[in-house]
Amino acid sequence: MPPKVRISEQAIVDAAIQIIRDDGEGALNARSLAKALGCSVQPIFHNFPSMEHLREAVYQKVDSLFEEQLLQGLEKNAIPFLGMGLSYIDFARREKHLFRLLFMSDGFRGKQVIDLASDDVNKPIISIIAQMTQLTEKQSEQIFLGIWLMVHGIASMLATNECSLEDAQITQLLQHTFTGLKNEYSKEGT
Repeated sequence: MPPKVRISEQAIVDAAIQIIRDDGEGALNARSLAKALGCSVQPIFHNFPSMEHLREAVYQKVDSLFEEQLLQGLEKNAIPFLGMGLSYIDFARREKHLFRLLFMSDGFRGKQVIDLASDDVNKPIISIIAQMTQLTEKQSEQIFLGIWLMVHGIASMLATNECSLEDAQITQLLQHTFTGLKNEYSKEGT
């Protein structure tokens, strides 16, 4: 008797991500995943006690892929904060279903926009803004929130096919928003 082929947890997560990437979160179920893997549902439930556990692993992996892209944008652009925003928007444009999974599904529920500025992950970005603008940390947090709302709005519209802005238009919008917010908060100090 030939040995059983073991399907790894990573292979299951990767196949689940591909299903979501191609057809959306609603297309992911045990049967569709087993079909994509060429097996029964048994290996799926051998590795994950439930579909909810699998969905959590998928969400974490997609979030990790998203974070990698943001960091690349931060490092590759002459204006790091702009590069990060453009990467966020690019992810929504290229990975519509994965973006929806991260930011337009129950996985994002309970997160408040106002809490983004106090999130430890965003503190370095707020520090960059403070250094660039010579504004206080509180003012820099407000600029961060304003830009993030603009970025997220554009990204959401791209992910739902409600927008067809070109890269140059997006860059200009983000730069103008940043400049406007910076000027507004600079007036507070005078």
